[in-house]
Amino acid sequence: MRSSSLLLIAVVACAHVQAEPSARIESVRIGEAVFELRYEAEDAQAAKQVREALRRAVPAAERWGRLSGPIVVTIHPTHGSLENTAHRSGYAWLRAWTRYGSIDLQSPRTWSRGMATDGEMAELLSHEITHCVMYRSAASESTWQHVRIPLWFREGMATVTAGERKRVGPPEIRRFYQEATTSPAAGDPLSRPEPLYKSNSELVYGTAHSAFQFLLDRYGEDRIRRLLPGMAEGSDFSAAFQLSMGISVEEFEREFRHYVLWQGGLALHVRGT
Repeated sequence: MRSSSLLLIAVVACAHVQAEPSARIESVRIGEAVFELRYEAEDAQAAKQVREALRRAVPAAERWGRLSGPIVVTIHPTHGSLENTAHRSGYAWLRAWTRYGSIDLQSPRTWSRGMATDGEMAELLSHEITHCVMYRSAASESTWQHVRIPLWFREGMATVTAGERKRVGPPEIRRFYQEATTSPAAGDPLSRPEPLYKSNSELVYGTAHSAFQFLLDRYGEDRIRRLLPGMAEGSDFSAAFQLSMGISVEEFEREFRHYVLWQGGLALHVRGT
């Protein structure tokens, strides 16, 4: 970790902030990144865990670009509060939601098992802060919501950067393509994940993770780093991808599907020899 990445914590007076009497607000600095941490008194332990996790999460996410400007991190006391803030309903698996300048977390105190390890919190924050780096590298605060980045790239970059281990990998993805129907309503975890996102998030996230790792292994970090600033200069994702990778998004997606199916055929061949 860089010697300049110091953690400075200061409890900020809340008189000028519209907040509940029990709300607490702290300023946390990691290098040049500044976070405003908000939480209720009952989540003081979770806030401590978040502060420590930021030490590991920020350097991991800055693999893709510098993190500038303040980010508000809010620890929500219930899952319902998180869903209300995210404007998402019925996503029982959701634990965090990120925008250009904010990260909303469900308190691990209210997770189904009532806790998160330090490693899990660092992983979660690495994932969410990677989204912040991505949004800020590709757009401005006034334009980021209009930028269209495919879910496989957006979530794949975050899960790979966080070092997450997915329960769904190439064998399950291959099985989906082997058994998939041609109906548009069935969706595609790579190119049309929306019909699957709510009901089969593990397939969608597992496909995103595998596709981004394939992109990273095949084309390298430097090309990926050039992609997002290309969008900030005015290119849409497809144009920036073509310029950085030398192929179109559609060609890459075909490459990935071929790789997944070919890998399955290779495995069968090896077992048969």
